[in-house]
Amino acid sequence: MAAPKNCVQCGKCLEVCPLFKATGREELTPRAKFFLESICSGDGMAEGLTEHDFKSLASLCLSCGRCAKNCPQKMSGPDFVSDLRAKSKGFTQTCWDLWLKNPGLLWPTAAALSKFSPEFLPEPFGSARKRMQSLFAKSPEPWAELKMQVKFEEREVLLFKGCVGRFARKEWSAKADRLLDGMGMIRAEGAQFSCCGSSYGSAGLPERQSASRAKNVKVWQDAGHPLLITFCATCLKGLKEYSLDDFAGDENLYELWLNSLSPLSSLLLDAEVKLGDNAPDQIAYHRPCHAPEDDADRKFVENIAGTRLLPVQEDLCCGFGGIMQLGAPELSKEVGGHCLNHLTRDMKTGGQILSGCSACVIQLASLVKDEYFAAHWLDILK
Repeated sequence: MAAPKNCVQCGKCLEVCPLFKATGREELTPRAKFFLESICSGDGMAEGLTEHDFKSLASLCLSCGRCAKNCPQKMSGPDFVSDLRAKSKGFTQTCWDLWLKNPGLLWPTAAALSKFSPEFLPEPFGSARKRMQSLFAKSPEPWAELKMQVKFEEREVLLFKGCVGRFARKEWSAKADRLLDGMGMIRAEGAQFSCCGSSYGSAGLPERQSASRAKNVKVWQDAGHPLLITFCATCLKGLKEYSLDDFAGDENLYELWLNSLSPLSSLLLDAEVKLGDNAPDQIAYHRPCHAPEDDADRKFVENIAGTRLLPVQEDLCCGFGGIMQLGAPELSKEVGGHCLNHLTRDMKTGGQILSGCSACVIQLASLVKDEYFAAHWLDILK
């Protein structure tokens, strides 16, 4: 049976697929998904494989995007799975939609209820319990102090806090606000942003994604097109993926939007750093799958950690996976455990894992052992 028109079944995606690295199961890889698509899009299913089987297997994707970067044909597993999910919406998507639509109510309620649930629960409830606790987990004791330079006088900015920074880890937003104030930035007047839309897109909820994008663009326009600062790598990726259609075809406005996006860490790279006596001896940086090639978060952590930073031989996916948290939590946990073992391979008790992605922090915090601590780099700033 012929493979899809553009997929040559070369297997380059296997080299980078987190699901394959952690499980060794080739049926979970993009190559297998594209092959299944080719044989299931004809007159019938493959022998012994129902349409339900195909959709269930093909939907198992972390949406990390690593395959697209490594594919000689530029094919994207996440795009394929997103389209598949959009065409076959089910109960899982309804739950995910509700979860993202009402974070101010559902998130703290779920976190509070998790405290009264049994410590050991079967999946998916066991992973959900730990994730709820990590969503609102206590931050580590700060141990780094920045001396800011006033260098952005009269530059108006808006802070894109993201869903986690707005509804769960509000201390991240508070620290980001203080940092912006320390640089002399003027806060533009604007309404609250919506979700960046990235999680809606990967879950196969394009209508929700479009609505979120439309609201965010309007907030930014109404505020006078200020600099848009974010402290989450996935949010930054989601905002960068807005298309010309989101700006009604206005190319100038679209370019202005793209040029306005900036990670908070990129503004802090020349700040003077003073470490406290409680600074950990060892620090590992987890690079998110959605971090840009020029990862300012990594550079910032390197500046702070210095010789305390442990070398990481390979940047692995944390396994968060968005909607896969509901559909296949055991796979998410397995990928996360593989990543965590890699990050802590040479780490002694008391070490800390820092990252610049809200989802990665929540995932790693839900899996990390008691002798380590996983946190956002904002957590360690005084």
